[in-house]
Amino acid sequence: MLMSDIKHNNVSETGVREQCIFHKIQHFHVTENLVCDFMHDIPEGVARYDMALIIGERKNVPPLIRETNIKKGILIMSASEMLCLIRFFSLMVGELVQTSSNFWKLYLLLYRITDLCCARKIHRDSSFLLDSLVYEHNKLYLLLSKSTLKPKFHMFTQYGHILRKNGPIILTSSIRFEAKHKILKSLANVIPYQNLKLALGKCINSSSEFSPTIFTQIPKELKINCFLASWLEFKGIYYKKKVLIVMETNLDGSIFGEIVFILVGENKVPFFLLKPLNTIGYDFHYHAYEIGGDNLNDNNNLVRYYVHDLCDPTHTVLRVIGINKRYATLRYAL
Repeated sequence: MLMSDIKHNNVSETGVREQCIFHKIQHFHVTENLVCDFMHDIPEGVARYDMALIIGERKNVPPLIRETNIKKGILIMSASEMLCLIRFFSLMVGELVQTSSNFWKLYLLLYRITDLCCARKIHRDSSFLLDSLVYEHNKLYLLLSKSTLKPKFHMFTQYGHILRKNGPIILTSSIRFEAKHKILKSLANVIPYQNLKLALGKCINSSSEFSPTIFTQIPKELKINCFLASWLEFKGIYYKKKVLIVMETNLDGSIFGEIVFILVGENKVPFFLLKPLNTIGYDFHYHAYEIGGDNLNDNNNLVRYYVHDLCDPTHTVLRVIGINKRYATLRYAL
């Protein structure tokens, strides 16, 4: 098709003037080596229009989002800011929105699409789910906006095919390359203790909620020499006490644990003592997991994990909605 358009030599009819210069690169062809950039297509593209439309439907607009942007139908913010807004918007206003709202349905479609596109490991068949979600999303956007689809909405429709061909969408995104790079902080604000038992002993003595049996759960290599950290950054991910980590996933959903202790030995690999939380189940309206409150203050039954033993290294936090309902979200589909 491309070659016939080039031979036809009529740009006004075909839109093709000549061979792409990149065809001189070995093993590359623009019609075969499909690529996309999630950062520019969704956080800095489709999501800007969606969130302006969704928020504009509500009377109470968050103060940091300018009214002029709502009226123009597009929010201007960075990709990381937009991803943060998408991930936590459901917990910010979800209790005020009716489940039957089409605007909320559009938001949930965008959220689920973002989840799939940000997944670093994903089953190939999920690409067909992505195709379906994008179709429903664009159809609903046309209905609610009474406008046309912008170019990036059309790029959106190829994401399922690109996922099947290239693998996880996020791995070809430029979001990491455009971030400000800095020297990795392996340890910060930590208390160096040669004697971990003494360190933990101080914690236990100063707070009755910690059990003396904690020391028995520490690996042998950490009992000799380690740091007890209040927070640290490892491979670009920031960890601190009280944030939640997904310990495992199963057919019923995700099981979360809250960080109680962060330890680092000579191998510089973070070791966590986690408090298991009771996951009640997935709530479709919030696109989040409801967390029970029966064991939030129980530090007697901690579980141990090195960071590379977790099913996913990213973290989230516990948020309270309404009358003491607690929810946790995922950064992407697991």
